[in-house]
Amino acid sequence: MRRIPLATARLAATARLAATAGIAATAGLTGAAPVLAATTSRGGGTLNAVAAVSAADAWAVGTTSGPSPLIMHWNGVSWHRIFYPGPLSGQLSGVAAPSAYDVWAVGDADSGTLILHWNGTSWARVPSPGTGLLHAVAATSARSAWAVGSTGHGALILHWNGAAWTRMTPPTPPGADLTGVAAASGQNAWAVGSDGGRLLILHWDGTRWAPARVPALPGTLSAVAVTPAGNAWAAGVGYHTRRTGCDLACPLILHWNGQAWQRVPSANPPSQPRGNWLFAVTATARSAWAAGGTSVAGADGGTFILRRGSNWWQQVPAPSPPGGVTLFGIAATSARNAWAVGYTTRHTPFRAVILRWDGTTWTQEL
Repeated sequence: MRRIPLATARLAATARLAATAGIAATAGLTGAAPVLAATTSRGGGTLNAVAAVSAADAWAVGTTSGPSPLIMHWNGVSWHRIFYPGPLSGQLSGVAAPSAYDVWAVGDADSGTLILHWNGTSWARVPSPGTGLLHAVAATSARSAWAVGSTGHGALILHWNGAAWTRMTPPTPPGADLTGVAAASGQNAWAVGSDGGRLLILHWDGTRWAPARVPALPGTLSAVAVTPAGNAWAAGVGYHTRRTGCDLACPLILHWNGQAWQRVPSANPPSQPRGNWLFAVTATARSAWAAGGTSVAGADGGTFILRRGSNWWQQVPAPSPPGGVTLFGIAATSARNAWAVGYTTRHTPFRAVILRWDGTTWTQEL
């Protein structure tokens, strides 16, 4: 399988779905495939995901132009790169950090799926079954983790039981793709994606994965988040939804209320009526965030971050350098600490970007 950077794959998928829905691709997000930067001290490349253990311990993963895995660590003071011991060709697309001594990163390499594990001291590659691309990972303990992706012909689900990763057969039709996964416990997990331009959500009840009923909307879901109490959010992009204030492509957010998935209103700035995308979502007991990008660059364009209010998702101002920023990952540990990662087109080749929320404002850390 020819490897495609996840950032490129996500934007290309958005372009394909937009074309299917009769939407003209816009240059900001759906132009030529990104050319990733070589690794530099400033974190060149693309960051695809971020996970935080605490305000003093966070991980961000992605890829360089090698391509080789890009792993960044926050120690409470600064971000710095952690190198994998030995040569490795591949990319990382998802990361989960249930503790400081148990961190998973997933993606793909020339030989197929790629899974790395951090034990508190070093990163090591863990055997993983099958060929394909892994897009996301979630873990609830040292004995329970999930990774999802695509084989190129259908959805891919892997499970960690504390000793080995095994492949499971997802209840999805050929051609489906899973791009996000989240778990509240060993008996409650969600996976999201798309099936031929239709929304796709699967649920794990401790025994089996089963399709969940979703609103009949054209679009795709990119990410899902769930709290320990079971409150869940899914984010992506929907099409032909004029009643929500968008002419063509709209940010799409679904909420699990304990019985059903329902669409909830989300902000779409009037200055960008034609294209806003959500690629990431995170949730804590008291707050939730979603992040992505917009096809319109400018004072209000580029960076696109939403925060859940009392009854509405609202856009929050964030740094957006010339050329714009697209965000692929977001993580929060409290109302005063959150991270968002992606890349900027301000430089050629592109460079990785890390934004930080301190409880009041978003600032650019990298």
